[in-house]
Amino acid sequence: MILLLVQQIISAQIEMPDIIKVQEAAIADTSYTYQWNEDKADWEIYARDLHFIDDTKLVTSVLKQRWYPEEKVWDNYQQTLKNYDNRGNEVQSILQEWNRSAKDWINVQMKTTTYDVRGNEAEILYQEWHRPTGEWFNTVVYLISYNRDFEKSEVVVRTYAGMQNIWDNYMRFSFSYRDGFGPPYEVMVETWGKPDNRWRTFGRYNLSYNYRGKVTEETRATWSESQRDWILGVRYLMSYRRNNKVEDIEQRWDYSARRWVNAARKTFEYDDAGEISGETFYRWDRSYDQWNLERRLLYTDIKPEGIET
Repeated sequence: MILLLVQQIISAQIEMPDIIKVQEAAIADTSYTYQWNEDKADWEIYARDLHFIDDTKLVTSVLKQRWYPEEKVWDNYQQTLKNYDNRGNEVQSILQEWNRSAKDWINVQMKTTTYDVRGNEAEILYQEWHRPTGEWFNTVVYLISYNRDFEKSEVVVRTYAGMQNIWDNYMRFSFSYRDGFGPPYEVMVETWGKPDNRWRTFGRYNLSYNYRGKVTEETRATWSESQRDWILGVRYLMSYRRNNKVEDIEQRWDYSARRWVNAARKTFEYDDAGEISGETFYRWDRSYDQWNLERRLLYTDIKPEGIET
C-alpha cells in the first residue's frame, strides 16, 4: 500500500504529537457579513461567523450562520471543528454542513495535518464522509518536502484509488529559489503519466514580489508537448498598501490579440487594526471595456439593528 510506504519513509523525521481534544469553548467574537443591494442602494445583513476558543485562546470551532429575512431567523449553514497538538499546531479540521430539514450536522470533509520535528507541515490528508457506511474515506494526500535551508522544495499530491486500496501519484510541485534564499520565483508542475509511470511536465508558475516579500505577479502557463512550448494561460496582479493586499486582478491571455485581457478583479478594505473589513468583486466587460460591479461584502463586529442575536 503506497500510503504505508510513504509513512515509513517519513516516519524517521515525523513526530506524531498527542491530539488535544477540546471539550468546552466560549465565544470569542462574532463577525457579521453585509451584502450590498444595488437596487436599494443599501447594505443588507447576509451572514455571521461565530468563533469559539478554549482556555488557551485556540479557536476550536467556527460556526457560520445565514440570515433568513422571510423567517427573520439565523440558521446554521456550516461549521469547522479544530483540534490541536500540544504545541498549538492544528492537526485536525472537520468541515460540517447543516441539514435544515433534518436539523442536524452532516460531516463533509476532514483534514489531518502531520508536522516534522521543526514544526513544518509534512503531510496533509483529506478525507470525505461516506454517509451510507458512516465512515471517512481517503481522497487526497499532500506530501511536503523541504531543502537544507528549510524551504519548501516539493509537494507531491496523491489520490486514493478505493477499489485497489492504493495511493496513486497525481501531481508534483517543485519550488525554485534564487541563490537558495527568499520566496520561490518559479514552481514547476508535473502530472503522473500512465502506463509508463513517470512524471510529465504540465505547467509552470512564475512569481514576482515586492520588497516586503509579497507576491505582486503570478503568471501561469501550460506546457504543450505538440508545440514544445509554454502556452500562457492566466495572470494575477496584486497591489498592496503596506502589508495589506488592496487589489487582486485576474487576466487571461488572448491568443489572437497576443495580449493579456482583464477577467476579474477584487478590492479589499481594512479597519484601523489591519483586519479586512470589506471586499468588492468585479467582472470585466469586454464590450464596453470597463469593470462591472458584481458583488460587495462588508465585514464588521457591529450587531445589526432590529435583529435578535
